Amino acid sequence: MFANFKAVVAGLYERFMPGFWLRLNPKYQWAFGIAILVVLYLMTGLLHFGASDAGKAEAKTTEIPAVRVAELTASLRNATLTIRGHTQALHQVDVRAEVDGVVEALHFERGGHVKQGAVLCAIKLNDRGARAAQARAQVDQAAKELDVARELYKEGFRSKTQMAEATASYEAAKAGASTMDIQLANTKIRAPFAGVVEERYVDVGDYMRAGDKCAMIMAPEPFLAVGTVSEEEVGQLAAGLPASATLVTGETVEGKVRFVSGHADPVTRTFRVEVELPNPDAGLRDGVSVDMHIPVRKVYAQYLSPGVMVLDDAGKLGVRTVANGIVKFMPVQIVSDGADGTWVAGLPNKVGVIVVGQQFVSEGQRVKAVYEKAGARS
Repeated sequence: MFANFKAVVAGLYERFMPGFWLRLNPKYQWAFGIAILVVLYLMTGLLHFGASDAGKAEAKTTEIPAVRVAELTASLRNATLTIRGHTQALHQVDVRAEVDGVVEALHFERGGHVKQGAVLCAIKLNDRGARAAQARAQVDQAAKELDVARELYKEGFRSKTQMAEATASYEAAKAGASTMDIQLANTKIRAPFAGVVEERYVDVGDYMRAGDKCAMIMAPEPFLAVGTVSEEEVGQLAAGLPASATLVTGETVEGKVRFVSGHADPVTRTFRVEVELPNPDAGLRDGVSVDMHIPVRKVYAQYLSPGVMVLDDAGKLGVRTVANGIVKFMPVQIVSDGADGTWVAGLPNKVGVIVVGQQFVSEGQRVKAVYEKAGARS
């Protein structure tokens, strides 16, 4: 029986094995066979380990990320409109000559304070004094002639026409004298209001024509903070609202809204806003950058760092929150902005906001929330 089984196996072996294999020495056949079995065994192990590593990698990729979450509670706060602008003097003018002439004297220095009506530039009189004296003499002469004409008119020796001519001559003489007095007065260029001399445009000996500038005067008080707002924001503002202005130096000055423009700039489509600021010590300077803060309404808002906020795919500003372990994006509106943080509205009164890791998670993703105050919770 064993002999028959051996014969059957030998027949199958010779039938299915290739010819080159059968021509090999039996001992080589055994050696190559064992080698093939060893290789197959090793390959089976590698496939097993590869599948195990892939499973581990897949498990690693599905690991739930951890984020740090802060619980924020809303509080009632003034919604403040912040406008970036600059300071500007309310009263600032170039004082100009009204008559021609040579500058005879200057009565000011740059940076000096002058009173209202103080002489800034004096122009030489030349023959204006003589012509003024002549005009006054003509007034005296016309007045005497008018008195004589009245007496003669009463006695019937002058007609009404002659009386009218004498009266007209007298009035013309007075007008001429008044004109010359104005000419004399205009040789003294005076400060229109009290202030500080910011610029000097002429020197002694310069020839000035009517309209030429003598000096620039700036009143130190009140001052303005000037800026512009958009079409969406202008409806929240009105003259008389309280306001404050923060200078680049960090100084804050309290004031009030003085003016809100009723028409938009045709180029920028923005509206001019002026905030009036007190300046009793003349500490404010013209042209300094300033942030104006105007409270417009009260809203519930939360305080957070600007770095917490993100943009969604549509470009909306907001924060990523966590509810039941799921990330959700919520848009916000900035109520007020400061150097150390931002107040935002639009969130629930109590909400968990991701403060660390918000850039690495997305809407609808499951996360492990580590709460800042209450400890770790999922």
